[in-house]
Amino acid sequence: MKIFFETPLKLSKIAVVLSLTSLLGLVSCATLEPQYGTKNRAFSQERNSNQKIVHTYYLAGNLNQANNTKEQEHLEAFKQMLSQESDKNSTLVLLGNNTKKGMPGTSSKKRKKAEDGLASQLGLVESNKGTTVFINGESEWQGSYEGIKNLDKYLVERTGNKKALLPRKVCGLERLKINDETVLIVIDSQWYIENWDNHPNINEDCDIKTREDFFEEVRGEINKNQNKVVVLAMYHPVYSNGNHGGKFSVQDHLFPLGGSVPLPVIGSIYNYTRQMSGINPQDLQSKKYNELNKRIRTIAQMYTNVVIASGHEHNLQYIDRGGVKQIISGAMSNLTPARAVVEGDFSAGVFGYSKLEIREDKSAKLSFYGYQDGGYTALYSTVMLDNFGGGKENRSIDNKELEQQTAQASVYPKQWTEKSKFYRFLWGEHYRNVYGTPITASVADLTTLKGGLTPTISGGGNQSMSLRLVDKEGKEYVMRGVRKSVSRFAQTAVFKDHYVMNAFDNTWTERFIYDFYTTSHPYTPFILDGLADKIGMYHTNPELYYVPKQSVLGRFNDNYGDELYMIEERPSSGYEDEVSFGNVSNIISTTDVIAKLRKDEKYEVDQTAYMRARIFDMLIGDWDRHGDQWRWSEFTEGDKVIYRPVPRDRDQAFAKIDGALLSLIKKLPPLRHMQNYTEDFANPRWINKTAFPLDQYLLKGTSLEDWLREAKDVVEKLDDEALDEAFSKLPQEVLTKEVEEIKRIFKARRSKIDTFLPKYYKQLREYVILSGTDKKEVFDIERLAEGNVRVKQYRAKKTGEELVFDKVYNATETKEIWVYGLNDEDTFKVSGDEKAKIKIRLIGGKNQDTFLVDNASKVIVYDYADKKNEVKMEGSNGRTILTNKYDINNFNYERVPLNLNMLLPNIGFNPEDGVKLGFLYSSTRSKFIQDPYTAKHVLKGFYSFNTKGLEAEYKGYFPNATNDWMFTIGGRATSPNFAVNYYGLGNETYYFDKEKGKDYKRVRIESYSVSPGYRYEGKQGASFEANLEYDALKVKHQTDRYITDDVNGVDAKVFDFQQYGGLKVEYNYEQYNYPANPTVGFGFNSKLGWKMNLEETKQNFAYLDLKASFLHYIDRGERLVLATNFTYQTRFNENYDFYHAATIGGNANLRGFRPERFTGKTSFVQTTDLRFNAGQFTAGFLPMSYGFYGGFDYGRVWQPGESSTKWHNSYGAGLWISAVEQATLHCSFFNSVDGGRFVFGLGFGF
Repeated sequence: MKIFFETPLKLSKIAVVLSLTSLLGLVSCATLEPQYGTKNRAFSQERNSNQKIVHTYYLAGNLNQANNTKEQEHLEAFKQMLSQESDKNSTLVLLGNNTKKGMPGTSSKKRKKAEDGLASQLGLVESNKGTTVFINGESEWQGSYEGIKNLDKYLVERTGNKKALLPRKVCGLERLKINDETVLIVIDSQWYIENWDNHPNINEDCDIKTREDFFEEVRGEINKNQNKVVVLAMYHPVYSNGNHGGKFSVQDHLFPLGGSVPLPVIGSIYNYTRQMSGINPQDLQSKKYNELNKRIRTIAQMYTNVVIASGHEHNLQYIDRGGVKQIISGAMSNLTPARAVVEGDFSAGVFGYSKLEIREDKSAKLSFYGYQDGGYTALYSTVMLDNFGGGKENRSIDNKELEQQTAQASVYPKQWTEKSKFYRFLWGEHYRNVYGTPITASVADLTTLKGGLTPTISGGGNQSMSLRLVDKEGKEYVMRGVRKSVSRFAQTAVFKDHYVMNAFDNTWTERFIYDFYTTSHPYTPFILDGLADKIGMYHTNPELYYVPKQSVLGRFNDNYGDELYMIEERPSSGYEDEVSFGNVSNIISTTDVIAKLRKDEKYEVDQTAYMRARIFDMLIGDWDRHGDQWRWSEFTEGDKVIYRPVPRDRDQAFAKIDGALLSLIKKLPPLRHMQNYTEDFANPRWINKTAFPLDQYLLKGTSLEDWLREAKDVVEKLDDEALDEAFSKLPQEVLTKEVEEIKRIFKARRSKIDTFLPKYYKQLREYVILSGTDKKEVFDIERLAEGNVRVKQYRAKKTGEELVFDKVYNATETKEIWVYGLNDEDTFKVSGDEKAKIKIRLIGGKNQDTFLVDNASKVIVYDYADKKNEVKMEGSNGRTILTNKYDINNFNYERVPLNLNMLLPNIGFNPEDGVKLGFLYSSTRSKFIQDPYTAKHVLKGFYSFNTKGLEAEYKGYFPNATNDWMFTIGGRATSPNFAVNYYGLGNETYYFDKEKGKDYKRVRIESYSVSPGYRYEGKQGASFEANLEYDALKVKHQTDRYITDDVNGVDAKVFDFQQYGGLKVEYNYEQYNYPANPTVGFGFNSKLGWKMNLEETKQNFAYLDLKASFLHYIDRGERLVLATNFTYQTRFNENYDFYHAATIGGNANLRGFRPERFTGKTSFVQTTDLRFNAGQFTAGFLPMSYGFYGGFDYGRVWQPGESSTKWHNSYGAGLWISAVEQATLHCSFFNSVDGGRFVFGLGFGF
């Protein structure tokens, strides 16, 4: 069956029907009246109602707009309710938008009005007998960072509570201890969404300096409190069925801008464009907000004890979705509608509040109350969590294995380690046989081990399944599984914004990752403590046990027990009697050490001890030594506080990453640091990749002589006897040839360490990064002979300047020195008349700094544009860059130079070109500018087997240090055999493929182009680019092609060598909730340009290309998605050759027709899909979702002199599969009057 529209009238009728149908499907009935989801009841059946209430949270938000009489009456009723109900075990949480615009300074004329605006809120504080917590929202941040600091100070003064506004110091996160049953974790979600470049002082008093650190801290805080009900309070919800979540009322659709003038249809278009585009930064679909809610949502799904409480929407809502329990309680003013979408949902656009009662058994009852007739009426209640421990805390387990002294066990079942010869050739031998070998281990009865150990919380690591244990004296231990977890690795390290726990169970991917884990020897941690003792290095003391499931494990029996475990001390307080920790009372994390080093110069790291530990890392080949792999013992020595390292988690020692294919794969940049343990040391930058930032930060004062001296001592102490003694501690069953091979390699590396360390030292010294403290300092930098540089750092005290650092850097070793002043007022001095060879970057940081540069050659000064800094530079070739860019001005020890080069094969296919084989090369340079990089080069090339054509493309990106603009340059070249299609000009050109073959319409074009320009990258998904363009083209004259036919409408000059110059501006915006397989999204691209023939300047033309895509689900479950794309092209005159004309056809638009099927002056195409998500399955390789789609396209071109009324159309259907929402493959068949075409590829394209 073939469909063809003859007139635009018929087309328009169908288009209208489709549009109205779509609109009706999209309209959601949000109302102000209470709504209850399907199968939901207003009041759920009480469970555990006899349990004592140990704490009550009162939740309310959006008080800043409570101005009219009804709103004031409601506030008064709320105040009276608090005075009657609240007690000392109550917490009132005001969930943001509590003020109009923060708090102006005391000298501002607006201060009095702002204070008056807080009168009602302070009245609530007085009425509440418990604690009151204010949270920042959108409106608080509208008054700027300083306005929030003023608000914090004012609230402390008025309430007497230092924690009245949380988080304090305008930071991202803070925990408030409540009791043994519950904890309040407060997130400033607007802090995350804000453009930090607009707030020069942001994070100045905070430990969290990056958004990624923020997420790690959120996960860490929830993990530490997994035995309590965690109330995660944040202004922005992660789910919403209100306006910010894309749910609108009939009123919203008719009156989108308010007022009394109805705008039907236009209102609906406005509302859904708003939702799909995420153009409003306060909507869930917006870029930063979507990024935040996906990460928080995923973290919450990992635990069963988390309740999220938010404001933002001006209504009451409860949403329980995917294990995430979301309360929205923002109904204190300016009410807006909401909707109950699925079972379990509740919504009400009425004045009111919510109450969360925490019970003794750690269940929680949520109740919503609406204000009516001068009082409150219960609207909805439900019992949540219901003892999230599942009632398994005290279950009894009778395990006969506990009666045994020892047990036989292996890390993996034997069958897991049995692989074919070909598999072993590709993926290596590893230590696979060790994992499948049963060993004899002592049986651990936790009730008696070490005097009795009790499990407290499960660990939050990225790979290991661990439990924290505590003995009767309060000392903490860690029980870590020898078998690592695939699910934990996938969730915490790979799919951070998508919940995938257990999704990989029983897949090939799970089996492969389990097999990859065999690259590390499972029992090496048990020998390293003996070697550490020999060189005087602190260490834990791991012991190997078989731990059966047992009653004391309680609810942890579900995931722990009946396996081999390593039990060791957890480096923390309480180990004063432990020699291997240095007999200290305090052991802290790397994050805490870095905070101490910033705080004051009295805090120091023992560089020698850390250097020896790092030399040991290199000898054993441990390539995974990031900051969290260390703990630090604290010593007080005179007026100094010294930190010495306690290494932990040495899982990657002696790694055996072999195999033909795996050896190639690990050369990719993300895996390049995973080095095989061999006699020869790998590239020093890669084997030390994870440790490099910390090495550079902590070892800035060391010399090569220091490294070689310590290495000599370490090597002497780790002699053959020490090696044999340490390895003798391994289980006897695995003392095989692998052990002898490890020892042989260790001895070889031991003999070569003195030749390897100079190479690594050279890497450390190439770019030197120095930083002061958050106090006043003077940096005295002197140019010396031969281009060397001496840096002296003084602490500026009232009693004078105290020297704290002094080092000379050699120009033969060092290219650049970066000096960060950090907080407070610092002074930078650069002197010396010697020729400059080392580039010096001076970064002032917070507060007002002074730069006195006598020799400005190769000196660049960076500081905030909004600060009153003093800069005096003498000499030439110096630069001063004043910018508020956060990444430039803020110190982050992990921000180190790194170059990443990657070469990959590139394979493609389409019906025109056939199989395309090529390459993709990218080179990313990250030096001082790292947001996103200093420079990036991308080069790709293809060879088409059908056309025998070659094509190559290059794109270079060079970001600016001062703003969000970057210089770009692009280039493209095609060989003389590169081909495009040409059927002639017009909307009704003849399809002659069936008669004369596919090659007849092909035109071979050799082309070269260069396009320099500037590009702007916005924070919310928009980009703008302006380019100059140069094109050179040569069309090949072939007598057996349509291009040389007399009736083709092409001027013979087209076969001459042609050169064009031009200008182009391009705007692009796109935002999709899940880019690989979206259910909501919007894309828009516009190109406006002008081209001129450089030899015949009268041949010039302007052009416009537009493209807009819309996606939206049209059912409650978000499984049915309507996606449509509009494409429009036009040329503003006729002074162009055919290859610059507007075209339609191909995979991108009219899918049933070949590419460039119709060519003209103007073109238009609408492409529409209806996509259905049929479900999920495990393909044996990856967890997949799959579905079907049907598509319909219509379009045409317009050509001057042609009178055509035809609209071309194509229709088809296809299948799609999506792997973990990260990549989508689709395949379809589309039909048209020309015949049918198969269409397939990655991603939908719209």
